[in-house]
Amino acid sequence: RRRVMAPAPSRRRVTLPLTPPPPPQRMRALLLLGSVCCGEGFITPVSTPASSRFSGATSTRTAGHAATSLAAVTRSPRTCLEETSMLLRKEQPDVKYYEAPACAARVSKVVARHDEENRPGPPRWVRENVLQGVEPSIEAYTAMTVYFVQGGLGLASLARTFYFKDTLGLAPAEVAALQGITALPWVIKPVYGFISDGLPLFGYRRKSYLMLAGAIGFLSWMSLATVVHSVPEAVFFSTTASLGVALSDVVIDSIVVERARDDESAGSGALQSLCWSCQATGGLASAYFSGSLLQVMSAQQVFALTSVFPLLVVAMGSRLTEVPRKSKYEDFTTMVSSQASMLWSAASQRSVWLPALFLFLWQATPASDSAYFYFLTNQLGMSAEFLGRVRVGTSLASLAGIYVYRRWLQDVPVKTVLAWAALASAPLGLTQLLLVYGLNRQLGIPDSLFAFGDSLILTVLGQLAFMPLLVLAADICPPGVEGTLFAGLMSVFNGAGVIGNEAGALLTQALGVTESNFENLGLLLIICNLSSLLPLLALGWVPDGKTQSDDASIDSGDDVSELEDGEGRAREATLAASASRSVDEDMARDKRE
Repeated sequence: RRRVMAPAPSRRRVTLPLTPPPPPQRMRALLLLGSVCCGEGFITPVSTPASSRFSGATSTRTAGHAATSLAAVTRSPRTCLEETSMLLRKEQPDVKYYEAPACAARVSKVVARHDEENRPGPPRWVRENVLQGVEPSIEAYTAMTVYFVQGGLGLASLARTFYFKDTLGLAPAEVAALQGITALPWVIKPVYGFISDGLPLFGYRRKSYLMLAGAIGFLSWMSLATVVHSVPEAVFFSTTASLGVALSDVVIDSIVVERARDDESAGSGALQSLCWSCQATGGLASAYFSGSLLQVMSAQQVFALTSVFPLLVVAMGSRLTEVPRKSKYEDFTTMVSSQASMLWSAASQRSVWLPALFLFLWQATPASDSAYFYFLTNQLGMSAEFLGRVRVGTSLASLAGIYVYRRWLQDVPVKTVLAWAALASAPLGLTQLLLVYGLNRQLGIPDSLFAFGDSLILTVLGQLAFMPLLVLAADICPPGVEGTLFAGLMSVFNGAGVIGNEAGALLTQALGVTESNFENLGLLLIICNLSSLLPLLALGWVPDGKTQSDDASIDSGDDVSELEDGEGRAREATLAASASRSVDEDMARDKRE
């Protein structure tokens, strides 16, 4: 063996196994290892004749010079190390191809840096800035696509409202009542979780149901664009469109939870933050075009354009990799009965059902959105394009509300935030009376500017009130049934929203507010705004203490849910044990090597 001194300042020695005369395999291994060492300064090559590169010489300097020539061709550090290790062990298993610890550490860094720079996938800046540190995978791309589609489906929100108003000729009270019906699929979301976890469709629990959700959405929107000509048909296919979104939301939430549990790069809220960013991007993009497209297209044409988005869900769902599973009906019934028993045991606790009742009362207050929409379009003549711009502003205002809450209010007790948000929202909501009675024009404020600013302020306050409600729902969930109970609470929350829409429809009908009569619209606004203060009487049902917002999963969509896997904690323990065994085996193998 010959020893070669490493360059200054380090005086580490690198031991290279040179046994003269080296056979061809041995020389090739030395050249491969030398390509790494020379590239990092472990060996300083000297000038030697080119004819001696592959001559089988025993000089270490000659080997280093030949290695430099070889490194300039096509060899990567990992290829050098792998082939060197393989050849040397095959020839002389008892000889180590390097012995200096410093050399080993530096070579490992070279390989890690090379893999980071040359691994397949998007560039590094894309992974860090666009993917927010989440490791690229088909599951991550699928989650990004589904959440983007959820935001992009807002493209048809204004079109559907104008379709009910203009094409079908419905009154404000009828539109409010029908909007409550179309939201019913969001009320039974835990049922979708039970079914997808316990009854695989064509052998798959995630892949098949995600493709089914996309197919339902595509057929629903395409039907609204082509074959729907009556109110019952419009209500039916609008409801099935909501069903497709709700089903895909449950399935993708399950995938996100599993991905965050199994992949370290997806933990700590990174994947959830990435999904929210995709949904916000889709929502912002669709907000403006939802109004501008109605200037050049009919509502049915916008529905046809919207039907393309669910096809993206079908395409990404078909590429998911999932192991087929078989499930018996008895296993499904056992799982459902077990989960239902645990859910009932948790929900029957006073510390759970009292805050849940407060959530219900908060959301069940009557709403006047449909009547106010008719006033803006029919009475003030605001165009669909302007309302699209308002939606862009309210989307940005929602982001601002989230930032304000996370920056300054996340450590404030929930009761305090809710009380001040309600007390501020009620009088500010009454400023809409200035627009109804034309007082803003007397103050020199145009109708469009007043409506735009009023919507922004109320959106920020609404988001400030919505965030602590989500945190409250997460905090009251006892251990063991967090995901299922949280999904159940969000279903109660959505159900209360349906009741609020129906109550608003009844009030609108009782006060005689129609598409052309807005005499009692001011009274309707007063009743709806003051009724939002009634839940404050039950504020004592909310537990004291600061929120644990850092541990809560917050989503700005229609709701938030992290459905637990059907096999429960036993499967998580099995996965943890398996991971532990894998780590032990890897450590033992590294020690032997």
